[in-house]
Amino acid sequence: MNKRTSLFLLVAILIATFGASVTQAQDATDLSLWVFVDRHGLFMQHQAERWNEANPDRPINLTYEQIDYTQMHDNLLSALLVGIGAPDLADVEIKKFATFTKGDLHFIPLESAIDPYRGDIIESRLAPYTAGGHNYGIDYHLGSFVMYYNTAILEAAGVDVNTLTTWDAYVEAGKKVTQDTDGDGSADVYMTSVETTDIFSAYALMLMMGGGTYNADGEIILESPENVAALQFLQDLVHTHGIARAASSGYHHSPEHFTDLIEGRTASLWMPQWYMTRFPDDMGSALADSAVVRPMPVFEEGGYTTTMGGGTGTVITDQIDPAKVDLAKEFLAFAKLTYEANVSLWTDLGFDPMRTDVYEDPALLIAMDDFMGEVPFTYIAAGLGNVAPEYTGPFYPEIATIFQTTALYDLIENQAPPADVLAAAVEELRAMGAEVGG
Repeated sequence: MNKRTSLFLLVAILIATFGASVTQAQDATDLSLWVFVDRHGLFMQHQAERWNEANPDRPINLTYEQIDYTQMHDNLLSALLVGIGAPDLADVEIKKFATFTKGDLHFIPLESAIDPYRGDIIESRLAPYTAGGHNYGIDYHLGSFVMYYNTAILEAAGVDVNTLTTWDAYVEAGKKVTQDTDGDGSADVYMTSVETTDIFSAYALMLMMGGGTYNADGEIILESPENVAALQFLQDLVHTHGIARAASSGYHHSPEHFTDLIEGRTASLWMPQWYMTRFPDDMGSALADSAVVRPMPVFEEGGYTTTMGGGTGTVITDQIDPAKVDLAKEFLAFAKLTYEANVSLWTDLGFDPMRTDVYEDPALLIAMDDFMGEVPFTYIAAGLGNVAPEYTGPFYPEIATIFQTTALYDLIENQAPPADVLAAAVEELRAMGAEVGG
């Protein structure tokens, strides 16, 4: 072979090699995503990188746009209604999802992508994004409720945090913890605080008692006996047992509430797992030497051990190019439901995964300085024995607004009977056009 032939052969090889690389890059499928939390977009891009490594023959190019919470949901609804302008994928917050189920639903069902993973996940987490028997969204986390305790306050009152496994035990312990420490005749240290302008304190108890806002058949069940009992228990914590008070500024995310926790005026509260991030982010790790996570107390043996709160489901809109649908569905399941993705939900976002098999992964079983050097996931996993599902429906956002604006205030501050509070909420819903039985 002469030099000229060798040169031509080398050039041909280079063209073939680099030409193939260029072709492969051009073959990447573009997918667009709207988010209202920037970290969600970064997480999904990381998952796209992982997808491309695992599927070099089917690469994707995922781009995301972060838009303000209210504006993003408004823009998405408008685009879906007019039939143009929506992204391929979008994040939809749990309270907003029901808004998109009124009238024609413009999301792609995801059962075919979810089915291979159903045996590995806590399937009840899919319920909030289910309508008409179809799964339309996949969340970033489980959002299981856990208890947060200040062990320094409990120990000073002679209470062992590990004995608080039932609500009866919790109430009795609360009577020891709640004290008037300055002698002015009013308690200034309470076992807990309850929200009057947000839903978490109430919804957790309602769901764990078998109630909630909707049932699996899409019916509003606000006036169920379970909900009445749950709200009665919540009210009794404040006005009968005297171990709770209304949260400062009404909710567990106010600066005043965080100050109460830091300064030792509130000994415990129940919130979803993602609230763990508030201890370093909003309280500057001030409780690192006393804060611990424990499973929720139970109402009865064999009953629900926890439920879920908050959430954001990623959906696929019906404005996606039909040729991209199968790939988008596969990628979404890959990004949210695979073992590696669920580990990343914790390592990248600090969220509790939907797959329980990852709870023994070394990446999750780490000691955390913000929680007395304990391994919180040991206790989070211990509470997942029987997770109460939460169902949503077309008036789910309106129900939340009623609870946040009037219902819980009347329940706690005005001591209105729970049955009356729920009946008033139902009447408001009927006036809005909701169909409520009874």
